[in-house]
Amino acid sequence: MRGTIVSAQIAYPNVLHLEIRDANSDLWRLATQDAEWSPSDPSQLIGRSVKDVDIEGSGELRCRLSDGSRLDVKPSEQANKDDPPNWELISPNGVALEFGPGLRWQISGADAPISSRS
Repeated sequence: MRGTIVSAQIAYPNVLHLEIRDANSDLWRLATQDAEWSPSDPSQLIGRSVKDVDIEGSGELRCRLSDGSRLDVKPSEQANKDDPPNWELISPNGVALEFGPGLRWQISGADAPISSRS
């Protein structure tokens, strides 16, 4: 997920939607649900490039941007195992990586879904 942020907006109810165009002109999508993010104004992200991405064990997603700043997505506490994921990353070919609720990872796409719960 490296490339230029071409769209960044807040949707209802307070979720972040990003679109990132990579070097092959393919589109990656990132969406949050039960998560906090910074910077709080996503319009500041448009035109910047994602240079590097790290995922902490807690599920925090950290993106280092071209100007030296960062986009951080921090999962919120969720009480119910049926809550939606804290964040979801969808690759250009439709493979999705989801984190949450709790310490739960799921990868789904062309093949059968793969899940992990800690």
